Amino acid sequence: MGKAKRRSLNNGINDKFPYMTRESALSEVISKLDKKSEVMDTITLFGFSAEEMLEAGAAYEDVMALGGILNV
Repeated sequence: MGKAKRRSLNNGINDKFPYMTRESALSEVISKLDKKSEVMDTITLFGFSAEEMLEAGAAYEDVMALGGILNV
């Protein structure tokens, strides 16, 4: 394996967290809702619904701004 491929694999392994549960992903999305471009991938990956996000403590206006990518 070449140096570049090994480095890429290690960067992927040593990212922010080794694994993410649905609950931890939801709490991270709620805490970073002001940076919508960073949380869009996580929202679509886990398929969060508007109801889940509102129950977790998100503001109604923030959830409605993401309305197009949330599951109904």
